[in-house]
Amino acid sequence: MRNRQDGGLSRASERDGGSNERALNPALHGCETFDFAPADLPALRERLRAWPAFSVHAPLPTPPDYPGSPAISFLLDPDPLKRRASLDMLHQTIRVAAEWGAWYVVVHFGGVHSDGLSAQDVRGLADGAAARLDSWAEMHGMPLHLEYAAYNPSFAAPEDLLDVVRRYPYLHVCLDVGHLRVGAEMLSVDEWKAARLLAPYTRSMHLWTARGREDVRRYYHVPVHPSLTPADGWIDVPRMLELVLAHDPDCAIVFEPHDLYNPDPNWQAEGIAWVRDIVVSYRP
Repeated sequence: MRNRQDGGLSRASERDGGSNERALNPALHGCETFDFAPADLPALRERLRAWPAFSVHAPLPTPPDYPGSPAISFLLDPDPLKRRASLDMLHQTIRVAAEWGAWYVVVHFGGVHSDGLSAQDVRGLADGAAARLDSWAEMHGMPLHLEYAAYNPSFAAPEDLLDVVRRYPYLHVCLDVGHLRVGAEMLSVDEWKAARLLAPYTRSMHLWTARGREDVRRYYHVPVHPSLTPADGWIDVPRMLELVLAHDPDCAIVFEPHDLYNPDPNWQAEGIAWVRDIVVSYRP
């Protein structure tokens, strides 16, 4: 069975005056790693040898002079220096991931704004960035999963992301169900219509839950758990899984929990086991 083991969660350290998460997020295939400094790579490489498999969430490594939070992409930013910084970071991440034998790389694509750019400008930047990423992915044999989020008003609709991935064979969708919920609320759209559009192109999922933006402000990423039901306003995680797994039973599943809502590791483990049972039921 491809999805075999859960990971642990490593917490943040201080760098450049701010707190950034350096994590090995639990995944059914092993773990997904995110945001480690260049000096940490040797130790991280040794740590990953213990896992059956792993994926990489860009950046890896995080450049010490990156012009913002490691979680923010500047591919569609009006500042050409920031766009170049994101491209350079992603190129390096793809090289490291390929050298280490990762399954795939998750990329934040849309960013948070494209202020001052026309719709045509944004489409041009998106196509140019996608073409470069696809060429690097092909060169290194490393699939890229573009994570859906609606935080950039100029690149918010699911159709915007689909217009990119449909044209480039090494680019796919990472469906983050929490970002999908928040994005649907921000755009006043039906999250299930958006999910149905994205599902056929989804090759990985990030799982956490929320009832809306207020939960994200209070708790950040709430761990998935069977007690957090759609009847109480939480994301319908089984339905989301079923929608995607119907297209790809081998879709990679990554958990992105934080401890603000419930830090109990046993409670979080119950949520992981619950999801595993759903995933296994879709395997032939």
